[in-house]
Amino acid sequence: MRRLRVGETVVGLAVVVAIAAASLAVRQRQAARDGSPAADVPDISRTDATLDLGDVRIVVSAGPRPLLAFARNRFRFRAEAGGAPVALAEAVVSFTMAMPMGDHRHALVPASDGWQDAEAVLPLCPSGKRRWFGQLDFTLAGRARSARFAFDLAAPAGRP
Repeated sequence: MRRLRVGETVVGLAVVVAIAAASLAVRQRQAARDGSPAADVPDISRTDATLDLGDVRIVVSAGPRPLLAFARNRFRFRAEAGGAPVALAEAVVSFTMAMPMGDHRHALVPASDGWQDAEAVLPLCPSGKRRWFGQLDFTLAGRARSARFAFDLAAPAGRP
């Protein structure tokens, strides 16, 4: 009788692990279908981040912080290869959420010290979700590249 209970416990634990693995796989598939990046995408809500693409590193900065919905937010990018700044050709940053929120594509313009900037005014999602995703598309050494990041928008003063 005791062996039967141990066996049932082992089978029960195996079922729980299988359900958890299937749930995780479904969530990752759903995120990929929605165009949402995986959880390991850097978050620039509170601090700058570095996107390491192997041959090039891109520092991503945003401000003023906290990033606000319906306000002008500035997104800055500085690419480095071998420790020296490099210009990203045809650079465009686009912003999306899991649900459609309109076309938010902005060309980067050169700024001082090797930075390239874009300003964006992004809306607050009616669902109440705050998470946005950015994708930087550019050309470097004749090759199309992209890098992704995430951030949260805060509601402006007087809005929930």
